[in-house]
Amino acid sequence: MAHITLSIPEDLYKLMRKYKEVNWSEIARKAIIEKLLALKAVEEGLTREELVILLDVTGRRFITESYDYAKELDFLRKIKEREERRIRYLKRLEES
Repeated sequence: MAHITLSIPEDLYKLMRKYKEVNWSEIARKAIIEKLLALKAVEEGLTREELVILLDVTGRRFITESYDYAKELDFLRKIKEREERRIRYLKRLEES
């Protein structure tokens, strides 16, 4: 694992020293991971592995539901229909 050095105000450092039981490196590591993956999520999206890491770091759980295959197909059909309507609308706008 790579190492980095952080600069913090002296007052903050003195306060941190009062709480020796806290693993400040772990807190900083989690904060960096959370911010980094949140930025990546907005710009590029996350892989499944990155999403799992982000959920773990933030202490959130991802609840999954099972859906009937027919419902999934119906949902995909509706998406396709909406996309086709959107494309037709955009073409009409270009023509006018």
